[in-house]
Amino acid sequence: MADRRPQFVWMLVARAGTLVTGVLASVVVARALTPEERGTYYMAVSVATTAMAVGHLSVEQAQTSMWTEKRRRSSLDRNSVPLGLLIGTAAAVVATGLCLVFQEHGHFPDIRLLVLACTGVPMGMAVLYGTNITLLRDRAGVAGWSMLGSAVVQCLCLVAFGVTGHLTVRTVVIAWVVSFAVSLIVLIAARGVTVGRPDLRLAGTTCAKGLRLHAGSAASYLLMRSDVFLLNALAGSRDVGIYTLAVTLAELSRLAVDVFAQVTLSRQFNDDVDDSALVAARMVRFTVLLGVASALTTVAGVSALITPLYGRPYADTATVVAWLVPGVLLLSAARPLSTFLLRQRSSHLVVLPSLTALVVNVALNAALIPVCGAVGCAIASTVAYSAVVAFQMTYFRRISGLGLRCLLPTSAEATRFTTEVKRRYRELHISRVP
Repeated sequence: MADRRPQFVWMLVARAGTLVTGVLASVVVARALTPEERGTYYMAVSVATTAMAVGHLSVEQAQTSMWTEKRRRSSLDRNSVPLGLLIGTAAAVVATGLCLVFQEHGHFPDIRLLVLACTGVPMGMAVLYGTNITLLRDRAGVAGWSMLGSAVVQCLCLVAFGVTGHLTVRTVVIAWVVSFAVSLIVLIAARGVTVGRPDLRLAGTTCAKGLRLHAGSAASYLLMRSDVFLLNALAGSRDVGIYTLAVTLAELSRLAVDVFAQVTLSRQFNDDVDDSALVAARMVRFTVLLGVASALTTVAGVSALITPLYGRPYADTATVVAWLVPGVLLLSAARPLSTFLLRQRSSHLVVLPSLTALVVNVALNAALIPVCGAVGCAIASTVAYSAVVAFQMTYFRRISGLGLRCLLPTSAEATRFTTEVKRRYRELHISRVP
């Protein structure tokens, strides 16, 4: 089996660079905009990202499920970008129309800002489908370049707007839209995805397959983002500004775990079901160790740096991050289980956990937001994420026949992991005083 370490290192560097530029961008925005203004910008972006999440028809999950059929791979590749642009355009139109209808009740931003944000939906959808194909083709490096290029250009745009005195809610949204265009250009130029004549029959089959999985996929997204809409309606834009910054920072804990899952995605489709279960279990044991280390580092770092970097108005973000990180860790570490269940081609394995957790999340948010504000959102999210993982572990045990203990790192694995981290730490000479 090919050595995955070079790909892992490159993707880790790309994701780290993406996150660093993202954090820098968030600092620039926080210094220029108040929490209320940040909340307004984020609500406009949330409408667009929700249009992508609810409107993508789970095509990328269908691509993953159908990738085991080698004869269809080239057509799935060619279809990805045209299908993304087409479905993305339809989703943007529907989202804009719904916002016009519900603008007053949902406290949405100005419709012109929403339309501007939604112009990024077709490109974002094409990036979503194209990146998934790139990873399935085992070209993680191209996906890394795409992510990094997008983040760097977005950050440079924000810095340029800030230096020239033009950093406003509107220009922040413009930079966000431009980032999708850059990502798509890199994917195509680096041949991570092929642009060619689409196979219309296969496109229809892919959409039909995706629709059977879509209730679970849409619920998974709404599970992670519906709280923003509820928070905006029940608490206001200031709490949205605090909470969304906390989400951005909490997701730093996913860096190494997500990279490992992306680089090893193709391995879960190279074996039969029994071998795939063993591979998934080994991956989960490793992602748990990575996740715990990342989570502790993230909470400590945010607690120490939030006020110096973002300013006193954002000080409450540290508490929200501490409540969010455990749920983010669980959901990220269990990603190999989600891939394993998707391979089974049974829609209820994907749909039921997400729908159940979404109901739990909405109910808890409705109860906790009036009392705890953004902290209530974080608590509700962690509980709901834990519910998803509990479902996935139960289904995994039933299908694979493996005990749940096989998903927990052994003491020997934990010792090896800790020893390796300490060795790397000493190599960096961090503890030495010059």
